[in-house]
Amino acid sequence: MSIRKQFMLSHAAMIMTPIVIIILIMLLLKVVLVGNTDWNFGQQGYDQQDENVEIFQHLIKTASLNQVKLMDTEYLNALLNQSNANLIVRKSNELLYTSREMDSNKLPAFGSVSNKFNPKGIWINEEHYSVMQYDFYFKDGTEGTVFLLNQASSFANNARVLFPVLFLTLIFTLILTNLLLSYFMSRNILRPIKKLSAGAEHIRNGNFDFEMKPNGKNELNKLIQTFDTMRAQLKETFELREKYETNRKELIANISHDLKTPITSILGYVEGLEKGIAKTPEKEKQYLETIHSKASYMNQLIEELALFSKLDVNREPFHFESVNIHKFVSDYLEEMEDDLHDKHIQWTLNDENMNVYVLIDRNKLIRVLENIIYNSVKYMKNDAGQINISLTNQEKTVLITISDNGLGVPEEELSAIFSRFYRVDSSRSQGGSGLGLAIAKQIIEAHGGTIWAENNSTGGLIVHFTLKKSEDDRNE
Repeated sequence: MSIRKQFMLSHAAMIMTPIVIIILIMLLLKVVLVGNTDWNFGQQGYDQQDENVEIFQHLIKTASLNQVKLMDTEYLNALLNQSNANLIVRKSNELLYTSREMDSNKLPAFGSVSNKFNPKGIWINEEHYSVMQYDFYFKDGTEGTVFLLNQASSFANNARVLFPVLFLTLIFTLILTNLLLSYFMSRNILRPIKKLSAGAEHIRNGNFDFEMKPNGKNELNKLIQTFDTMRAQLKETFELREKYETNRKELIANISHDLKTPITSILGYVEGLEKGIAKTPEKEKQYLETIHSKASYMNQLIEELALFSKLDVNREPFHFESVNIHKFVSDYLEEMEDDLHDKHIQWTLNDENMNVYVLIDRNKLIRVLENIIYNSVKYMKNDAGQINISLTNQEKTVLITISDNGLGVPEEELSAIFSRFYRVDSSRSQGGSGLGLAIAKQIIEAHGGTIWAENNSTGGLIVHFTLKKSEDDRNE
């Protein structure tokens, strides 16, 4: 139930409960203070008391025809006989007869009722009586009244005694109702707030390893669910940030290491030239070629690092165009043929005679092919290297596979070869920045494709990657 509905029901209960209690108190007050004819002591009650009515009718007749008998005590005593009613004859303010001592000041005044029955009843000596009253005039013109009082139901008398207890009980009920409603409402609100506060404290302390489950479907529990979703997202963000921080530290360490080695070599050869160690033109040429080679390697490393950094933060621009993938790969391999031949590498292209167009950035895809192929060249195990490239037409993509007969990669490290600065162990390492396959992965993912690797069953490494077909693909 929503908090709004809970508040509405709570306020309704807080309003209705006092109203009901006030009505009950008013009914009790009516019984206690003025009597209530609905509880067997009104006119309906007298109609059921035939004997008292008969006596009262006889008294009316006597008051009308023979007023002297109203002063005859024996006659009046005999008239009451065994009745429990109380008879009072009043002349002006003087009581001529009373069957029981009563406070005459409590009796109704002459002409106070328009009929013979007093619907309210009266209280005399802490007891409640229903009243039959007949007003008449004595022969001397004096006002006279005959009263026949019958003790009312014990309920009214008991109500008067129990009224303080009942009143206090009702007040207590009112207070208890409001306290209970306030308690349950505050608990339904404060419990989720305490849970949110505890969760916020955990997050403030950097602890995200907890879970918050809502206990209902109201607004605060929905807030708890949203808060827990935010906690999970923050946890993921912080874990990613820590990962990036770790990668950043590794990147700095690797850059420092990869730059330090060629710089040390360059400095050593420069000092050799300065001190005249290279005394012959051939030796000087060798030193200069080494310095140039190391400087070129540093320049390549810096270029690859700059490219990788731009790709990593999505700041490297891409210029996509629709290209025939068979012609593109074939042209690239023909350009690289002489270089590969010098390195004793043979290559083959299996393209299934495809005429499929893909959406690529030419320069970036050349960088991918170059990085993968030269990575294979570095780890060839003999001088009879073999690189095979195949193109496979799929429903929405083209699969490009590049395999070699090199050293391969340990199975447990296959998932890491696309990480920055990854190299196989030093015994098989052939130099390089360690960024080549990481750059290839970034470029392929920027093309909307995927890249992965596996070991060749006959030895060597197989690298697969996919490229999306162009929307205006023109297959023949």
